[in-house]
Amino acid sequence: METVVIVAIGVLATIFLASFAALVLVCRQRYCRPRDLLQRYDSKGLMSHCIAILKICHTLTEKLVAMTMGSGAKMKTSASVSDIIVVAKRISPRVDDVVKSMYPPLDPKLLDARTTALLLSVSHLVLVTRNACHLTGGLDWIDQSLSAAEEHLEVLREAALASEPDKGLPGPEGFLQEQSAI
Repeated sequence: METVVIVAIGVLATIFLASFAALVLVCRQRYCRPRDLLQRYDSKGLMSHCIAILKICHTLTEKLVAMTMGSGAKMKTSASVSDIIVVAKRISPRVDDVVKSMYPPLDPKLLDARTTALLLSVSHLVLVTRNACHLTGGLDWIDQSLSAAEEHLEVLREAALASEPDKGLPGPEGFLQEQSAI
């Protein structure tokens, strides 16, 4: 059963790598043009944060695959193996979603939502793998990677909030604004 898990996670890691390679290729073709064209599509510098999140998620999944392969005998049950497979299969579509949202025109709210979904999927894989493989100590690198991704995500979140139009206040002030508009 461990072989099935190793193969499944290996396939998912391969899909992740292929998606990442496609992203780099698309970015190179679209954005290796004059600097002003790049700035027109990415005036807030959001692409670099998206790419950083993709790289962090890729590194985490690669290392989790290696840990799973190294602890095959320590696995709890075949149900744990199935859990890892199910959770790992959710990551590839999230990567595709992030890559698609990076096409111009950039929507900061969409980038925020999709990178958040990817990071949550990877975090879920971390939790399931820790539980299934009885991993406890010496895993500070996981928390550091997730924290680094959160920092990039915070920049995307701030850009998403900044892109929202100002809305009237829901209290009496908002009501007075509506009255004056009528």
